[in-house]
Amino acid sequence: MLVVLVALAVRQQAEPQLSNSQSSVAVAPKSTLPPSTQRPSTQQQPPTGVTDQAAAVDVVDHVIQMGLIQREYLTVAPKDLQPTEKLPIVVALHGLGVDRRAMLSAASWRQAVAQDRFLAVFPQGVANSWNVGPCCPPASLLGIDDLGFLDQVVAQVSAQPNADAQRLYLTGFSNGAIMAYYTACSRPGVYQAVAPIAGSNLTGCKPQQPISLFHQHADPDPVVPFDGKPTVAQILSSATFPSVPISVAAWAAADGCPAQPAITAESSGVERSVWQPCAAGTRVELVRVPGVGHNWPNKGTFKGLDELLAFFGI
Repeated sequence: MLVVLVALAVRQQAEPQLSNSQSSVAVAPKSTLPPSTQRPSTQQQPPTGVTDQAAAVDVVDHVIQMGLIQREYLTVAPKDLQPTEKLPIVVALHGLGVDRRAMLSAASWRQAVAQDRFLAVFPQGVANSWNVGPCCPPASLLGIDDLGFLDQVVAQVSAQPNADAQRLYLTGFSNGAIMAYYTACSRPGVYQAVAPIAGSNLTGCKPQQPISLFHQHADPDPVVPFDGKPTVAQILSSATFPSVPISVAAWAAADGCPAQPAITAESSGVERSVWQPCAAGTRVELVRVPGVGHNWPNKGTFKGLDELLAFFGI
């Protein structure tokens, strides 16, 4: 029965809840907007977006052998790369129950790669899941070494002649976002910024050195709750979800940012909380997107992919 419930939860993109362990050291910013009354979307995450299939890019699958397990990742690069051109790298981690190609199709990644000139990397989790310790099955139950896998992916991509390893960025959706938090904490100095979407800091980890954070999240989110209240996704994790604002505020505190963010409301209903200045020139930002559910954060003129690329300076 438990296996059936987990399988159903995976198909609905359910993902783990996050710990409230940071609540004693950080105060969440007070929202200037009332909670959204729009019915949250329950579509499978991430939804197929407006990917430009005609974009001038090369899409290539790669294989890494790790012991008895064959791992895969996808790269997307501009077709017209020049021999001396050095491009930033964006690693994007898919959500639970979907694969690397679904993540590629979640937003206009191909078009962005062609226009904004960067290398996009889409690693593949074992059985479409990522092991973050307390979550998520089956990777967590199998003890999969996803940190080691991502290390090898980054090493291979960084060795490409057109890759600029000094401009390496990390994002992820839902279970992929939780993995992004965990990786950023576990690999200090490797990534220049991390941009989780619709996930949270499940382990409650703190960055060992300052790193910029750009977190996008829907409110309400029926899977990974914005306010940390229980959801059906709890079945997938031995830890509980923290409030997203508290989780982000704790990261800001670890980055040496001011205690209170500057909060602005935008015409699309999006609310932006910004902590700066922070240590080592870093920046922490939380974007609350109403009415989109557990999906890619597009709302009116607000486009989640454009926002995270701008935050990365791409």
